[in-house]
Amino acid sequence: MKVSWDRPVKVNNFLTTLNITLIASRNLMKMEARAGEAIKKISTASSNKAAIDAYEKEME
Repeated sequence: MKVSWDRPVKVNNFLTTLNITLIASRNLMKMEARAGEAIKKISTASSNKAAIDAYEKEME
C-alpha cells in the first residue's frame, strides 16, 4: 500500500474542519495498514466470486 507523507496532514485538516479530535500520524498509519488488509481480503474474495460466476456462465 502506497503511503503519502502528506496524508496525515490532509486528514487532520479535514478533521479540524469538522471540529473533530485530531489523529496522531503513527496511529493514522496503523489504521491505514489495517484498512488496507481488509480491502485486500474483500477484493480478493470479490474477484474469486466473479471468476467462478464467469466460469459457470461459460459452461452453461
